[in-house]
Amino acid sequence: MLGLSQGELAQSVGVALITISRFEKGERIPGDGTLDKIRAELEKRGIEFGNGTGISVRLNYEKAAEYARSVSGAQTDSGK
Repeated sequence: MLGLSQGELAQSVGVALITISRFEKGERIPGDGTLDKIRAELEKRGIEFGNGTGISVRLNYEKAAEYARSVSGAQTDSGK
């Protein structure tokens, strides 16, 4: 949904790339602290997790666009 690479996610939450890869493959289960960091990062970028019955994940397009604008603006500001 976000086009976020494993490397980008790993860097943003402070874990090794291989760690994210192992999570995705089911070879490792993230600890609560790491899981909280991953969830917070994804939510910051516009992902919303359902809290009702069943499993649901959706993209809040407005929040995703707001995040993209903030990152774009920060990159522009750092280039000044």
